[in-house]
Amino acid sequence: MTTPANEYIQSLQKELTTGNTTEHTHRPALKAFIESLVPNMLATNEAGRIKCGAPDFVITQGVKTIGYIEAKDVGKSLDEAEQSEQLKRYRESLNNLVLTDYLEFPLVCRWRTPSHCPSGYTCKRQQNQA
Repeated sequence: MTTPANEYIQSLQKELTTGNTTEHTHRPALKAFIESLVPNMLATNEAGRIKCGAPDFVITQGVKTIGYIEAKDVGKSLDEAEQSEQLKRYRESLNNLVLTDYLEFPLVCRWRTPSHCPSGYTCKRQQNQA
């Protein structure tokens, strides 16, 4: 049986085999995958700028914004990307930010205290306070 995750991976593999891809190539596949996860979820690519910048996707359900996605190219170091000025601005301003290289999806959260982090996630604040 084909699942949304399988379809997403197959789409990425098909695109990557061309050897002619960029970070933007995979956005339609990511949009379709995200929207397949929850009914009425919308992943808007290249939404309007907000105060801290322009995350690649704004994730909404109805009129409620539930998160943001910043995508980097496949194979790009997410550790390096997380240290960028762009991600520092996003981290200071946005809750529920997912940084991805289309293969990994770590949550980059900005919570008031480590106890506010969702179960199963390790916040940077928890790591820094350890």
